[in-house]
Amino acid sequence: MSPKAKVGRNGESGDTPETIKPATVPATTAPAVTEPAVTEPAATEPAATENAPDVRSDPSPFDSQEFLEANRRNRDKMRAAAEAKRAKEAAREARRAGRGRGTGATSDAQDTDRAVPRGGRWAVPVLSVLLIAALVAAGVFAYLYREADSQSSDADQINELRPSAVDAAGRYAADLLTYDSANFAELDSRITDISTPTFAKDFIEGSRQAREGSANAQAVASAKVKEAALQSISSTNAVVLVAMDQTVKSPQTDAELPEGIPYQSMVKVTLERVDGKWLISDFKVV
Repeated sequence: MSPKAKVGRNGESGDTPETIKPATVPATTAPAVTEPAVTEPAATEPAATENAPDVRSDPSPFDSQEFLEANRRNRDKMRAAAEAKRAKEAAREARRAGRGRGTGATSDAQDTDRAVPRGGRWAVPVLSVLLIAALVAAGVFAYLYREADSQSSDADQINELRPSAVDAAGRYAADLLTYDSANFAELDSRITDISTPTFAKDFIEGSRQAREGSANAQAVASAKVKEAALQSISSTNAVVLVAMDQTVKSPQTDAELPEGIPYQSMVKVTLERVDGKWLISDFKVV
């Protein structure tokens, strides 16, 4: 090895590394000896220079500009994600508590959409339903009032008709059971006046056989009301039970029964209200 190269490696000479160059090696030096001695110090030992700064021989990868820039971008992304998450949670809590609206334009639009059904979109249908319900209720109340008033009027009318029905049934029963066999025409006239046309026709025709026997006996009958009671009544019909005392006299029985033959009977008189007047529509002995 060259003496000049040996001195440069050990640092004993004051010459700087720049003085040790391959060009200074004598041309007669063997290539196998001079080639590693000249090139190694220049590449690996810059620290031997007096004015060179003191730096680390192996720099850390964390000192690179690219690493710092990537780290800063990652921190920005993490900070933005954290802020978005907090904003979302705050909006959710505000909606749950009903204290406010969302933090962004989307939340405002959603809150507006939510407010529309409560305040506007459903207002007209709800008011319409309430109005219809009110009208129906008013109609029902009016109907019930009319019905109650009508029933009250009917009740008053029926109460007024009770005495006249009982009186008419008693008088009519007495007229039917009072007769003179010598003048059935007068009886038929009375029956026609106090009966419906259908009942008058049926009663007169149904009593022809009985009339023949009365005529042969020259019977004369008289009847009076003993007691009468109303069984049922409405504004158009009434049923009255009448207890009757009837006496039948005949020349054939005058010697033995000069006061006549007494009969007691209970009849059911059905009346029908026609043109403000009670008429007999049925008459049965019970």
